[in-house]
Amino acid sequence: MGPRADLPGAPGRAGDDTPATLVVLAGTSPTPALLAALTFAPRRLVLVHSSDTARRAARIADAARRLCPAVEVARRFDVGGDVFDFHAVAARFAALDADLRGDWRLCYTGGSKVMSAHAVLAHAERFPGRHRWRSYLDATSETLRFTDGSRHGAGIDSSALTAAELGRLHGVELRPGDRAGAQEAWLRGDDVATTLTTGDTAEARVLALFRRRLARVPGAEVLGNRVMPDPRSPRESIGDFDLIVRYRHRVLCVEVKRDPSHIPDAAGWTLTKAQRAFGGAARVLFVHEGAKGDCSLEQIAAYDPELSGAPLHVRSFTELSSRDFGSARRLVESLFPAAPPPPAASGTAPAPAAPETGGPTAAPPEPPHAPAPDAGGAGGPCPAGPDGGAAPLLLTGLGGNRLPVLAAARAFLPGRAVMLFTRQSEKELSALDSSVRRALLAGEEPEEFQRLNRRRLAQRLRRDGYPDRVKFAEAAVDAADVADAAARARAKIDLYRTPGAPVVADITTGTKAMSTGLALAAHERAGCVVYISPLTRRVSCRTHGPVGHHPPAAVEWRHLLRGYRFLGGPLSEAVDPGIAAHQIDAPLIDAAAEQVRALAAPTEVAAWVDETAVAGAAPLPQYSAPQRPTVVLTAADRALGLSAPRRTRLRHFTARDRHVEQDTGAGGWAHDVFAAAALLNVRCGTAGLTLALHRPGEGDPARALELIDWFSWWRADGGAGGADGSAPPAELITGHEDTRRPRVVSADPGTAAFRTALQDHLSALRLAPSQEAAP
Repeated sequence: MGPRADLPGAPGRAGDDTPATLVVLAGTSPTPALLAALTFAPRRLVLVHSSDTARRAARIADAARRLCPAVEVARRFDVGGDVFDFHAVAARFAALDADLRGDWRLCYTGGSKVMSAHAVLAHAERFPGRHRWRSYLDATSETLRFTDGSRHGAGIDSSALTAAELGRLHGVELRPGDRAGAQEAWLRGDDVATTLTTGDTAEARVLALFRRRLARVPGAEVLGNRVMPDPRSPRESIGDFDLIVRYRHRVLCVEVKRDPSHIPDAAGWTLTKAQRAFGGAARVLFVHEGAKGDCSLEQIAAYDPELSGAPLHVRSFTELSSRDFGSARRLVESLFPAAPPPPAASGTAPAPAAPETGGPTAAPPEPPHAPAPDAGGAGGPCPAGPDGGAAPLLLTGLGGNRLPVLAAARAFLPGRAVMLFTRQSEKELSALDSSVRRALLAGEEPEEFQRLNRRRLAQRLRRDGYPDRVKFAEAAVDAADVADAAARARAKIDLYRTPGAPVVADITTGTKAMSTGLALAAHERAGCVVYISPLTRRVSCRTHGPVGHHPPAAVEWRHLLRGYRFLGGPLSEAVDPGIAAHQIDAPLIDAAAEQVRALAAPTEVAAWVDETAVAGAAPLPQYSAPQRPTVVLTAADRALGLSAPRRTRLRHFTARDRHVEQDTGAGGWAHDVFAAAALLNVRCGTAGLTLALHRPGEGDPARALELIDWFSWWRADGGAGGADGSAPPAELITGHEDTRRPRVVSADPGTAAFRTALQDHLSALRLAPSQEAAP
């Protein structure tokens, strides 16, 4: 793409010379793409998507046509199946650019990191200086931010949205539930005493409270009982919500419980169905009829440690009716913490839009410069290639998953690695510092690394100057500010770059804005911008294309798998016999672990066990143990989670500190293994896969497979599994969302079917010996 003159387009709602065409990158979360279309209201909308997200992009296009009259044309553009290869993405973008011809605005919130980095760099080359034509939706402040650090002062336009539209956008057609009519009748004062239970009346009282508080708040919507149709049988329900409260584009799903002791056991499933219906921004409020403090977030986290920090609220009805929530502003600020508050006086006109603001006030960042068209390290080989030359200066960001950072250290063996971090990842720095040093030594002197014990290894690292090779930014960067990340990265390049040393920016991890800022800085300083596939270990460079595969990185799994401890023997001997043994099938997990070790040989396999499931663990978290992988097997830089929830298990109710044995059914089993896979995905990304182990005869797994697919969007976008729907071929494991889908192994231990199923999944993770060197 060559540079173009800055020809102004027709003025639009964005408040500046706005092109008539908006190009939006669409990813796994459809809401940001739709909000960009509603806010900028272009005449022509182009949704750029991967093959995996084609149906989601179609839903976005349909919604934009319905909700935004200004959109005359809404079309989709498929960049193909490999959205982690810069050259493949660049070829498709070149075709799109030739088709667009005129000026166009870019919103790059969605899509893969490779799609976003290439799109921003290409747009900056073609439209230098047009920072306000390149935007990113900052979910924490609900603003659109531009590549020079300024913000769209008018905010996000969500005025056309409804809860039903948001559900439809996520493939869920909400409909009124059986209790909705009776709730509305109660609100009208009709005599419904004979048709409403005490629980129904409690729901109606909460509905009345929200309707009264938010009656005059612009952008607020309060709905009664709604159900999500079963994808197999639309007339049936897969789950329901007692109430739904929407404020702007954010949704609060409300569950009313008369008995607060039932809340901890219901919290995980309720959050899962809320986020499936409305996306990751959905929150859950539990309202109970007990006293304040009868249930709390601390109690929920004690029951399920993985829900600590989850978007959950718990209030008693008395508390919700008190002065603390006596106004619409207090209600919104408490239950929608990221959203801008409503006007001070209900029904008044909103305040005028704030002027455009820049980046951090302490040190306004230098706006990213437009890169030269031939910048990007084209004058030499890629540092990751076989002829990479001098050890490079590596820049990377930190996200929730540490594995990509270690992979980058192993792939490039940099002379110095510099990492940007956010406030959320700041607590990880100490452990990561040590891990990166170890990964460097293991890559440079593998035999010496294996020979040294932990104490001598630390001495060797200090003696050879490895601490000086790992550096961090002085302070956390703004996770959503591209200009801030770019300015800090440029400063680090200028500080640490030595003559002859190439610059590499690895964009595999960190926030989208952080990765984009790194890409801009490296490109401006004639460096390489790379992405490393955690699954295939392939290195893709924007300038040089695919440049090979790196060997496995050395991983300190004891640091990465928080909440797990090394398992030196069979799980059956370590599991708590009182509670955990009733929740999980330990013998089935032991059989799978033994078979995996045999199949992976001679690769060394280590086992790690969930600390809440072992003998002597606190009783309460053991009840939620099925929602976490009980055992994680690690080999090199790969992780295989093993989950085997029992269909009949114990459920705990805190009111009388008692538990009962219940059959959780296919739905409960499917949610347990989905939650386990989601946990491992957060820790390991596409380098981790979770197996859901099932004994034939203990219920038909077909229904559970349908629900797992629905939870993980697998069939929502046209994916196709293997012959039994449980094991897609290895090459179809394409990204983050796919590894959130647990693979079901339904076979008896010791059978050929059991061995074959495990072999297939090891191959998908590149753990089978024959696949270690496979592309």
